[in-house]
Amino acid sequence: MTMKRAAIAAVLTHALGLSVASAQTPQPADEDEARPGDIGTSEPPAEGETPPEDTAPVEEETVAEEVGAPEIDRGDGVAETGYDKGFFIKSGDGKYALKINARVQPFYAGTFAKDATDKHAFEIRRARLSLEGNVHTKSLTYKFQTDYGKGFLTLKDFHIDVKLAENVWLRAGQWKRPFSRQQIASSARLEIAGRALTDNSFGAGRDIGIAVRNDYEKSPDIEWVLGVFNGSGEAAKFSPTVDSMGTVTGGSFTNVPGKFKPTFIGRVGLNDGGIKGYSEADLEGGPLRWGTAASVWIEADRDADDVSNQKVELDFIVKASGFSTTGGFYGMSSQEGLKTFSDQALSHVGFHLQAGYMATAKIQPAARFALIDARPDFEAGSIKDQQEIAVGANYFGFGHDAKFQGSVRFIRVDDAKFTDSMFVELGANVGF
Repeated sequence: MTMKRAAIAAVLTHALGLSVASAQTPQPADEDEARPGDIGTSEPPAEGETPPEDTAPVEEETVAEEVGAPEIDRGDGVAETGYDKGFFIKSGDGKYALKINARVQPFYAGTFAKDATDKHAFEIRRARLSLEGNVHTKSLTYKFQTDYGKGFLTLKDFHIDVKLAENVWLRAGQWKRPFSRQQIASSARLEIAGRALTDNSFGAGRDIGIAVRNDYEKSPDIEWVLGVFNGSGEAAKFSPTVDSMGTVTGGSFTNVPGKFKPTFIGRVGLNDGGIKGYSEADLEGGPLRWGTAASVWIEADRDADDVSNQKVELDFIVKASGFSTTGGFYGMSSQEGLKTFSDQALSHVGFHLQAGYMATAKIQPAARFALIDARPDFEAGSIKDQQEIAVGANYFGFGHDAKFQGSVRFIRVDDAKFTDSMFVELGANVGF
C-alpha cells in the first residue's frame, strides 16, 4: 500500500510540474540584460579539463561617430609667416599669400615768398597701408594701397594681375600710369623730398585702366608695358545731374568719366647690371649700372570736347660706386581744332636732371635742375615758363625705409627771380 501511494504521488508531482512550466512561458531575453555567457561560469574548470566554449553571440560595442570640422586641403607644405621686405603670411602650397607694408612721412613745409605770403605748417604728407599677394594660385596676384595723409582717406592702388604666359601679365584696376620714371618710382625712394616740377606739368599720376606688361617695375633687362586708361586720373570730380532744361539738379563725386576719353600709354626700356631702376640713390654700391626707357601717350577725343594731348618722354638712371643720376626729357602737344591728331601743336617741352653722391654709408647730398619751356601761343594759358633749382640731403638710418630728408627749392615763373619763392621741406620716411 505504501509503494502504491508513492507511485501515485510521483505521477501527480510530475504532471503538476509540466502544467506550471507550460503556463509560465519565458519572454525573449533583454539585449541589455546580462546572460550567463557574459559573466562566465560560476566555478572554474577542474584541472586538465577543457573549458566549455561560449556559444552565446558576442555583442560588438557600438561607438557614436564624432562629427568634426570639414577636412581642408592645406597643401603638402607648412604655412609660413615672417618678414621679407614686409610682414607676410603664406599657405603651405603657396596658393595664398599676403604681404603687409606701411609707411608714414611727417614733414615741416615752409614757403617764403617775396610778396610776404609766407606759409608754414606741419603735415602728415603720406600715411600709406599696402596689402599685396596672390589668391587661389601664384598666377593671380593683387595689390591694395590706401593713403591717410593730409587728413583724407584715398584709394591709391587696387589692381589684379593675371599671368598669361611666361613673364606676360594682364593688369586691370587703378595704379600709376607707366609714363615717366620719376613718377613710377615710389615717393619713399626719392633722393629729394619732392618730385621735379615736370611731374605735374606733363600729366604723370594714377589712373584706371587695363594693360599687358612684363615685370617692368622690377627693372628686367628689357621692360615693356602697353595699356589703355580713362585719361581722367584718380581724383574724384563732381559729376552733375542735368534735367531736360539744362538745370543742374544734383550729382555726385566720382572718378569714372561720364564720357569715355581713352588714353593709350606704352613704355619700353633697357636695363643693365641688375640696376634698381625705380629707386633713386646708389645705396647698393658697385660698378656701373644703368637703365633707360621711353614712353608715349596718345589721347583720343571721343568725348568731343576738342581737348586732347599727345606726349612723349625719354628718361634714364645711372649708378656707380655711390654716385647716382637720373633725368627725363618731355614733349607735349595740345589739340587746336576738331581733329585729334591733325590739329595738334607743340605746347611745351621740358626736362629735369638730378644727381646725388653717397658721401658716407648713410649721408647723401643731392641736387636738381628742372625747366619747362612753354610755346608762345600757350603762355597765356595755364602753362608758363618755369625753372627749378633744388638742393637736398638725406640721412639713411636703414636705407629708404628709415631716413631723414631735407631740401630747399627755388622756383622761377616767367620773368620772376629765383629768390622770389623759396620752399623748405624737412621730414622723414619711416616704414616697413
